[in-house]
Amino acid sequence: MKRLTTLFLMVVFFGGFMYAANDSTSHDVTMNVIEVVLIDLNDTSTIVLNTIAPAHGGENPTGDTDSSKLLQYTSLVPSTTTRNITAEWDTGDQAPAGTSLLLVAISVPAGCGTAGAQITVDDTAQNIITNIGSCATGTGTNGAELTYTFSIDDVSQLVVGDSETVTITLTLTDAS
Repeated sequence: MKRLTTLFLMVVFFGGFMYAANDSTSHDVTMNVIEVVLIDLNDTSTIVLNTIAPAHGGENPTGDTDSSKLLQYTSLVPSTTTRNITAEWDTGDQAPAGTSLLLVAISVPAGCGTAGAQITVDDTAQNIITNIGSCATGTGTNGAELTYTFSIDDVSQLVVGDSETVTITLTLTDAS
């Protein structure tokens, strides 16, 4: 009987340790995706565009083109929602007489929207990239390339020394 009591006590004693070794607890973790709307440029320095003399007399001058700016953005949107990026210059800004400023976004990173057609920049917001869902273009040498073209529209209106500086505003906004 003594052996049976000892065996019983051992089972109870070691059984308690085995149960304690398997003890656990738990809790919930809630992970929320918040809305994000961020836009930036790789470089905010001034672009300078000049007229370019033609190769031969009688030909029209042309204007410079610059593709040094990369538009970098992060967009997190609710399902079925998209965003656009618009471009415009400040009210009262203008191009020199006989010229215009053209802008197009090219090389839009995969999944970060659709590049629109080239626009003539003015003081009305116009889409340059549409259908932007949840995405991030990357930084550094990544992003949508912006190509600005100084367009010569009417040579007879050009005046040497005429110069205008415009402020371009790029806006990441909900699609309407």
